[in-house]
Amino acid sequence: METQSFRAFRIHQEQGRTVARLEAISLDDLSPGEVVIKVHYSTINYKDALAATGKGKILRKFPLVGGIDLAGEVIESAAPAVRVGDRVLVTGCGLSETHDGGYAE
Repeated sequence: METQSFRAFRIHQEQGRTVARLEAISLDDLSPGEVVIKVHYSTINYKDALAATGKGKILRKFPLVGGIDLAGEVIESAAPAVRVGDRVLVTGCGLSETHDGGYAE
């Protein structure tokens, strides 16, 4: 798959502070996983706000894309149960804790 940039709500730890911002990243910037989803819908909820401000100890590593839930379409998959073209709803599963979340294009 061609690597293109897309916008994501990325949360960083910089000089001991939690800093969140929209920025352009590519698939190469994401944590490894089995499935890539083109996100159609996502939100920032209370837990995401805690993670983005550093007020809650939500993220287990930095940087990560925020967003603990998303709806979209699978565009790449190495998981046998999930096929390219599947429409999915994902919540939890370590999103925005140990794996990049869904608040991205």
